[in-house]
Amino acid sequence: MTWPEDTLRSTPAPKPRKAPSLAVGYLLNVLLPGAGFTYVGLVGWHVGWVGILIALNLLGSVLVGVTSSPVFGLLPFLGWVTQLVHFGRTYAARAERNFQPDLDSGMKIGLIAGHAVLNFLLVGVLTAVLIPNLLGARTRANDAGERAAAHSAYMAAVTAQLDGKLLDGPCPLEDVPGNERITRCTVSNADTEEPQINVTFDSGHTLRLP
Repeated sequence: MTWPEDTLRSTPAPKPRKAPSLAVGYLLNVLLPGAGFTYVGLVGWHVGWVGILIALNLLGSVLVGVTSSPVFGLLPFLGWVTQLVHFGRTYAARAERNFQPDLDSGMKIGLIAGHAVLNFLLVGVLTAVLIPNLLGARTRANDAGERAAAHSAYMAAVTAQLDGKLLDGPCPLEDVPGNERITRCTVSNADTEEPQINVTFDSGHTLRLP
């Protein structure tokens, strides 16, 4: 006859789940930033870091476009490094709790695979649509700025002619807005009713007015 307590003693204890690999977690965060957090059972930080890095990429792009300073282009990289540092600390804290509570392995795989698919689609959209549009918008803004600077240089030449101070040669650019972008400006036909100027910008573009 088998007693209940004998049955309990003969039942093997469930094996503890193997701890996630720190190296695999870092690799996931390198390839799919934030995915390492789901790997150790923290979906919230996975989603959070995806949002933070997207925001830093957008902010960096806007600031580079507005200020023309490449320094702001480092914002996404700094965010990416911070994410890795955060993951290392989070992994240590989770290890102290034996990675409990944890997620089902199938759920982890599904979430990380979904991130990979979305990342692939996002890269495709950026490459095919957004990046060309952003570059086109920047080019149009630059062209508009050059036209405005050239117009200001021409008005300065006309004003100097009215004052009897305009001569063929360098343009009078002292009070022209945007003159820091002008690398060369020359006046011709200064003694006629319609003087002409040729303005060359640091982009290599040359405009002739009128």
